[in-house]
Amino acid sequence: EGVYTHFASADSRSEFDQAYTRQQIDRFEQVCATLLQKGIDPGIRHAANSAGIIEYKRAHLDMVRAGISLYGLYPSGDIDPGSIALMPAMSLEATITSVREVPKGFKVSYGMTYETKKATRLASVPAGYADGYSRLLSSKGKMLVHGKRAPICGRVCMDQTLIDVGHIQGVKPGDTATLIGTQNGESVTADDLARLTRTINYEVVSSLTSRVGRVYSGRDDSGPDCA
Repeated sequence: EGVYTHFASADSRSEFDQAYTRQQIDRFEQVCATLLQKGIDPGIRHAANSAGIIEYKRAHLDMVRAGISLYGLYPSGDIDPGSIALMPAMSLEATITSVREVPKGFKVSYGMTYETKKATRLASVPAGYADGYSRLLSSKGKMLVHGKRAPICGRVCMDQTLIDVGHIQGVKPGDTATLIGTQNGESVTADDLARLTRTINYEVVSSLTSRVGRVYSGRDDSGPDCA
């Protein structure tokens, strides 16, 4: 119950956008004041999204609506990381299903758009664009295996992606490939994937489809499991 508004550009540091956000706050407060003058209780007032929470304390009002910041991600590059410390809360992992040796000149995946430059080993990872792992990462993205970066070879398929693990010792079926997250101090972030696919981190984390299993880890002091 209540009344709310939503900011158009609170994640921008441009002078115009900051002025517009302040104008939105002014107008919203005026509407709430008018309702009270007419004897109408506006109830819970809320306006601040993640950027509003970080940048506009005046907009906190009765409640806030954290979105991307719940993932431990910043709303945009304009947000100063020094203003609030966020830690990525989500990782995306898959189990390597096969590893095979291939010769130099071996053509990989649909369309044979990738050709190995030397003899190497390719690992198959059961994750693809049907899971929300963008096809735009084809021959661009990297995964983490044993704490090292393994480049994607060829096109990301619907259900599979091939990575080069020739430079990583001891990779075998059953090992974990980290698509988003950290291994042994190395990280691949949602922001990294967003840059490679020319989009925003919101799309990266919200594109994961329902067939991707969710595992919630950690426990707060009150007892129930939390992400």
